[in-house]
Amino acid sequence: METLIIHTQDLIIAEKLTRSLKGDLEKRKNHFRIHTNFNFTIEKLRLENTVDINLHHKKFNFSDIKLVVSDMDSTLITIETIDEIAKESGMSGEVALITEQAMQGNLDFTESFKKRVSILKGVNTSAFESVYTNSLKLSPGAKELINFFKSISVKSAIISGGLSYFADRLHKSLGVDTFRANNVEVIDSCLTGAVLGKVIDANEKANYINELCALYQLKRAQVIAIGDGANDLEMMKISGISVAYHAKPLLQKNCDVIINYGGLDSVIDFFEEDGY
Repeated sequence: METLIIHTQDLIIAEKLTRSLKGDLEKRKNHFRIHTNFNFTIEKLRLENTVDINLHHKKFNFSDIKLVVSDMDSTLITIETIDEIAKESGMSGEVALITEQAMQGNLDFTESFKKRVSILKGVNTSAFESVYTNSLKLSPGAKELINFFKSISVKSAIISGGLSYFADRLHKSLGVDTFRANNVEVIDSCLTGAVLGKVIDANEKANYINELCALYQLKRAQVIAIGDGANDLEMMKISGISVAYHAKPLLQKNCDVIINYGGLDSVIDFFEEDGY
C-alpha cells in the first residue's frame, strides 16, 4: 500500500485521482492523501493533473526534523539577485546566461560566480538597495513555511550562492536563525570585481549543513534541505529530506520531494500526522 500526498485543496482533482488509482481518499487540513495498491508513475500523474504529488515516506518520522536549510535565489525569493543587479546596471544578458548555465549544472559554479562578479566591476552598491526594494519578492508560501518551523521549534538557515547583502537582509526580515552567502569586495561604494573568501558552491553548501549539525548537535537525517539548482545537489544528498522547489531537471531527479506547482508551504503537508 502506497500513500500519495496530493498538495491541493481541490476536491475534484483529488476525487479524479482517487478513481484513477482505485484508492481510498483521506482529507487532511490543507491537502488530500490517497492510499492505493494500484501501480502508477508519479511523474505522469503530476504532468497529467498539473498538481504537486509526492510519496509519503512511511519510514521517515517528520517530527524528528530539527533544522531546515534553504537556498535563497529562486527558492526563498523569486529572483536571481545577481541577475537583477546586472539588469539594474544595463548588462543583464551575459550575466543571466551564465547564471542559467550554472543552475542547470552545465558550468562550474565557482568559476561562473567569479565571472559574473567580474562583469559587474564598477557597479555602485546602490543597485543592491534598488533590487532589494523594487525587485525582490518572497516566493509563495515562504513566510508561512518559516513561521511554521518557528512554531514547532525547528531551526532555520539560508545558504546561498548569491550575495551576503541579500541573505543578511532576508534572514533578518524573515527571522531565520542564521545564514551564509558570498562576500564581494567593495571600494568607494563600487564593486571591484573581486570575490572575498570561498565561493559558496555545492560542496560549501553541504559543508554548511555539517557545521550546523555540529553546532546544534543534530544528525544530518534531522535536516530538510530546499533548493532549485544544480549547486544545491550536494546538500540534498546528505540531508534527511530533500525538496526540489520549481527546480532544474538535474535536481528534480535527485530529490525526495518535488514542488512544481504550489508554494513552499506545501512542505507543511508532510507534518500533519505528527500532531502539528
